Amino acid sequence: MKPTHTMVNCWFCNQDTLVPYGNRNCWDCPHCEQYNGFQENGDYNKPIPAQYMEHLNHVVSSTPSLREPVQPQQWVSSQVLLCKRCNHHQTTKIKQLAAFAPREEGRYDEEIEVYRHHLEQMYKLCRPCQAAVEYYIKHQNRQLRALLLSHQFKRREADQAHMQSFCSSAMKAPVQVILLRALAFLACAFLLTTMLYGTSNPFAPGATLPLALPPGGNGSAAPENGTAPGAEGWQQLLDLLPEHMAEKLREAWAFGQSHQMGVAVLGLLTCLLAMLLAGRIRLRRIDAFSSCLWALLLGLHLAEQYLQATSPNWLDTLKFSTTSLCCLVGFTAAVATRKATGPRRFRPRRSEKQQ
Repeated sequence: MKPTHTMVNCWFCNQDTLVPYGNRNCWDCPHCEQYNGFQENGDYNKPIPAQYMEHLNHVVSSTPSLREPVQPQQWVSSQVLLCKRCNHHQTTKIKQLAAFAPREEGRYDEEIEVYRHHLEQMYKLCRPCQAAVEYYIKHQNRQLRALLLSHQFKRREADQAHMQSFCSSAMKAPVQVILLRALAFLACAFLLTTMLYGTSNPFAPGATLPLALPPGGNGSAAPENGTAPGAEGWQQLLDLLPEHMAEKLREAWAFGQSHQMGVAVLGLLTCLLAMLLAGRIRLRRIDAFSSCLWALLLGLHLAEQYLQATSPNWLDTLKFSTTSLCCLVGFTAAVATRKATGPRRFRPRRSEKQQ
C-alpha cells in the first residue's frame, strides 16, 4: 500500500514540507515559493515562465520578528534604474546568453566569456544609466560596509565580555594553591621561631619567651625570675594542653629544629608547586619573589652547614633577615590569594589588511 503523503525537502531553502505522494517531484515550497521538480540531468521537469519574464518575479522575504525593525529592501528592479532602451538591451543580452551554444563543449567556459564580452561591447549602457548603476552600486557598498562594521563591533563586544568573564573566573585560585601558600608561610614562620628561641624548646616545662623579643617590648632585659606576664601566660596555656599533646609538640619541635634544611627544602618545593598549579594566568610577581627568597634561604642553610663551627656572625644575621622577609612575603601571598589583578586589557583583532 502506497503512502498518501510524504515529507520532502526544498532544494532552495532546505525546509521540510509534507506533500501528497504523487507530487513528491513537482511541488511549490510554501516557505520560499520556489518550484521543486527536476529531471535526472538537473533541469526543471516543466517550463518556468518566470525565468524568462521579469514582470512575473517579485521579492520574497521572511516575516520580520517583533524585536527586529523592518529593513528597507536592498533589491531594485532594472526598470527603475535603466531607461527603456537599455532595459531592452539587457533583456536581449540575457536571452542571447541563455541561447548560446558553443562550438566545442570542452571549451564552453572560454567561448561564453568571449561571447559575453562581445555582448557587453555591443549593448553598452547609455551615460545616464551607467551613472545611475554606479551610484546604486556605491550606495549598496556603503550599506554593506555599515552592516559589516556593525557586525565587527558586536563581535568585538562579545569577545570582550567573554574575555572579562574568563579572566574573572580564571583569577580565582584553586583551593590546593591556597593551602600550599599557607603551608609555605607556616614553614617560614617555624624557621623564624626556631631562630628566635635558639636551642631552647618553647613546649618544655618552665619555658620562657625568647630573648630576641623581650616581654617589655621596649628593649629592656628580661626578668631573671621568669615571672613576666608573657611567660606566665605561656605557661598557663601549656598547662591547659593534655600531657600527650604537649609531648608530641616537644618532639615535633625538636625534630624540626634539628632538620631546618629539610624545612627550607619543603618550603621551596611547596612554593614552586603552588606556582605550577596556579598556572600562567594566575602567576604573580610576589610568588616569584617568594620562590627566590626560599632559594636564597636554602643556600644560606647549605653555607652554614658547610662552614659548621667557623660560620661568621654576618651569616646568622643575613639568614635571620632573609627568613623574616620570606615570612612577610609568604604571609602577603597567602592573604592576597583571592584578590585578582583585574581584567586584562582587551586587544581587538586585526584584519588581514592591517596585518
